[in-house]
Formats: sequence, structure tokens, C-alpha cells
Amino acid sequence: MPPDGQPLLFYTGALLCAYVATQAVLGAVRWRRERAEQRRRSDASAESFRQLVTKEAAAAAARLSKRLAWEGWRDLRVSAIVDEAAGVKSFYLTDQEGMPLPRFLPGQYLTVAAPVGDRGEAVSRCYSLSDRPSSDYYRLTVKHQPAPPDRPDAPPGRASTWLHEHVAVGDLLPCQAPRGLFFLDPESPKPVVLIGAGVGATPILSMLSAIRHSGVAKPTLALLSFRNGGGHLLRDTIEAARGLRHLRVRVGYSQPADDDRLGVDYDFAGRATVAALREELPSNNFDFYLCGPPRFMQTLVPELLEWGVADDAIHYEAFGPASVSTPLASSLTERALGSEVWFRSTGEEPIAWDGACSSLLDLAERRGVPLTSGCRAGNCGACRVRVLRGKVQPLKSTGVSIDASECLACISLPDGEVLLDA
Repeated sequence: MPPDGQPLLFYTGALLCAYVATQAVLGAVRWRRERAEQRRRSDASAESFRQLVTKEAAAAAARLSKRLAWEGWRDLRVSAIVDEAAGVKSFYLTDQEGMPLPRFLPGQYLTVAAPVGDRGEAVSRCYSLSDRPSSDYYRLTVKHQPAPPDRPDAPPGRASTWLHEHVAVGDLLPCQAPRGLFFLDPESPKPVVLIGAGVGATPILSMLSAIRHSGVAKPTLALLSFRNGGGHLLRDTIEAARGLRHLRVRVGYSQPADDDRLGVDYDFAGRATVAALREELPSNNFDFYLCGPPRFMQTLVPELLEWGVADDAIHYEAFGPASVSTPLASSLTERALGSEVWFRSTGEEPIAWDGACSSLLDLAERRGVPLTSGCRAGNCGACRVRVLRGKVQPLKSTGVSIDASECLACISLPDGEVLLDA
């Protein structure tokens, strides 16, 4: 009730108080909205900045990976040869004059020239550097490649046979500078999972050793698979990594021999799978680095994507361009269907691309078109060829620099009508 004789004053004051309270509430609401909008703009700006930094870092890493320590070929001396496992040898290479060697990035490879061509000419082969970066030596761990399982009458790998049977300590090996887009930064604190199978574990072990010597407590799980104890590579490198708390190493044998001891020689029976990763990891929020034979890669990469691992968090080195099926590869393969491919040297009618070949190199070989090849994975550049007309699409990033008018036939598919200078 208003005081006697002062109703107007009372109601006026009440209205003023209500107005002030209402303005205060509205002001608070506006303030909250403005703060929310500021946070939204700030978050958007931060995300844009993060994406920009990530993009620039990736571009810088790509430039770094293609920056060669020397141009062309350089003879390195074979200073030691070590038997690592059944059919696997390590070749230790040093400078002829004993000078320090340029360092490389863990995971990269060395291109070697082997005089095993049909007319005795040199052919190029790429082998992963299997030890941590060092200026003292480069180590290549090479498996003597047998005939392909589906072609038992075919000869074994020419370059690996030459290395295993003809190269001796003291010989000189023509090599190109270390290169490759598959590498790891051991000094980054971001946690990683390293997965290797068979001789494909060699670049993975380079990464593992680099992490061990980096001085950074980088949380790391290494999951390594071998057939059995006879194929267990580089045991010293693996065992040395078990001594650090931030490194967890697990070794699996897919077909243990009778004398292989569980818990001593190996940690689990079977292969590296996503199921095994789920048991070892608290989440999938890691960067994954993988290398192994085709069937291993064809299975594991799609399973990681299905698990929800981000595409840009999966880094892999595969043997051959068609070893791993990704959404990009599937899209390019479908897009290539119906394209017409011409080879300048044949003068024949164009070939309709029906998807039966894995690459333009594969098509050239099936049609008898002479085209030099080497690593067959887009790394050595031996199969570079000029595109005289039309366009091609690469299945992966190239490991060497090429001109805009060129392509690497081993990792390229046609994109419409294309004429190749081959």
C-alpha cells in the first residue's frame, strides 16, 4: 500500500525501479550475447589461425622433405654388411673420404643405382633408411625379394639380388640424396603410434630410434609385426627403445616357430590390427605412421578410417601406388574410367581405360610400350614422362620434383583423353 497522501510519488518510484531493473536485465542479456559473439568470433579466428598454421607447417615440411643434400648421384662406400634376419641384410654406407654425411628426416629413403637392367644399364631402387639420422653413416636394411607369389616362375628382385649376392664391403654404391614425404618430427611432443610389418618396419624403426634419442618425452606406441623369430629385424634397435617410460613397444609374430618364446622373443601372437590398437590406446587421438606389405596396408588403413581416425592423422608408406585404397584413390579411379590413353611411339588407336591397370605405367607395360621404371611408388622419378595433351591425376604426392608438363607414370591415372610422350 502507498503511504497516505503520497500515492503518486509511490507509484512513480515503483515504476522507476521496475524500469531500472528491466534495463539491468536487458543489459545483462545484451552483454552475454556480445560476449558469446566475441567468443564465437575468437574461436573462429583461432580455428582459422590453427588451420593456417597447420597448412603452412605442412607446406614447409613438404619443402624440407624435397630439399636435397646433393644433386644427382654420389658414390658412397659400403663400410659394413650385417645379416639381420633370414634373407635380410643391412648395408652401412659412409662418405669415401670419411667426411660427415648430410642428415635426413626419420622415415625417408635413399635411391640406389643397381647395374641390373636388361642391357646392363643401371636401374633405380628406393630403400628406407633404417637407423636414426646420423652424420656418421646411412643404413639400408634390404630384403632379398623372392619371385612374386602369383608368378612363381618369375625371377627374384634384380636389385635386391645384386645387393645380396654381389655387393661387398669396400664397394661404391651410386646414391641420390635422402628424400621422401613419409617422415616424422621426433621433437614434436604430440603422441604417435608407429606400426610396421616385415621389412616395412625399417622406416618405422628409424622413427622409433630418433624419438628415443631426441630428448623429448614423446608418448609413443610402437606395434611391430614379423612372421616369426627368423624374420625379426633389428632386435637391438627395438629392445633399446623399451627402456624409456614414454615408449611402449609391442612385437607380434603372425606364425611363431616352435622355439619362439612368448613373453621373451615376442609379446603377442598375430598381426597389428585395430583391435590390438584399441587394447593398447586410451583413444584414437594420435598420429599414426604405418609401413608394410600391400595386404597389411590395404586392411589397416581403411580400418583406422572406420575407427574414426582423421585422414590427415594417418601417414603411410606403401609398396606401390595401388597398395592402399583411400577415398581419394577410389574417386580418381572411378573418374578415370572411359578415358582414352594415347602413346606417341605406337601410333596406334587410343586405349580405353577400363580400370584393369593400376597406373599408366602398368598400362604401358601391358601394351609393350618401353617406359623406364624404378621404385614404382612415385619416389625415384625414373618413370617421369611428358604429358603432350590432356591431363593426368596423381594417386599420391610425388617424392621428387617434376615439371608441370610431366607426370610419374607409376602413380598417375588418366583424366579424360591424354597423350603421353612414350
